[in-house]
Amino acid sequence: MTRPGSTLFALIIQFIPAFLFLFSTHGYAEKTHDGHIHYNEDVWSLITTERAIELLEQNDIERAIVSSTPNTGTEKLYQAAPERIIPFLRPYRTFRDRYTWHSDPDIINRLEQELSSGIYRGFGEFHLFREHKDTPVIQKVMQLVKSHNLTVSAHADAETIESLTTRQPGITVIWAHCGMDHPVQDIQRLINQYNNLYCELSFREGITDENNDQISQEWKTLFETYPERFMLGMDTYTPGQWMNLPELTEIA
Repeated sequence: MTRPGSTLFALIIQFIPAFLFLFSTHGYAEKTHDGHIHYNEDVWSLITTERAIELLEQNDIERAIVSSTPNTGTEKLYQAAPERIIPFLRPYRTFRDRYTWHSDPDIINRLEQELSSGIYRGFGEFHLFREHKDTPVIQKVMQLVKSHNLTVSAHADAETIESLTTRQPGITVIWAHCGMDHPVQDIQRLINQYNNLYCELSFREGITDENNDQISQEWKTLFETYPERFMLGMDTYTPGQWMNLPELTEIA
């Protein structure tokens, strides 16, 4: 499994000259903008909010999309550094919710209550796959997302991503992990077909060639054709990933 460490970052950065920050009116940034940060409960019990912000700063992560389980973690980071944190609302109270949220009849009321804070810019990262992509709850959630003008971050299969990009016109969708191990041809087709779809690259397999030292030709062509549609991400889902930020963000 390819992880975005120094080698892969150095290769990708040739084709994505600056990290795309979807929510800024100022265009591209010189420092890293991270599309996949979590500050979960098992992390904040070991790494204080102040230390987490310090780690982002030390590793030149100027802005970060943050979602957490529960959302308290995101709120902690946002309150500490609102200029650095882009809060995304996650539908999970605990990790078990990732398996049931798509059919939870109480989730709409809970999400509406959390959205009333006014801080959230997006919804996700959530896990959703084809067998649950059309539940009545998902239909209502996407209507809520649209009404609040939220960007979506989805850990999903290609069929579900295609459904999300077309369900509510105008919604921007970030494909977390860029499909993980979906064939690059799937990525190319969807990126070409839907201009509201962006890809975040943490844990993405198969970007490099067999020797793992060069971007494969198919991915190189994709990055060169759509450089503004891809974003880097560290996916700090564990305390260990937070402590590995220096390695993950090193460019040279």
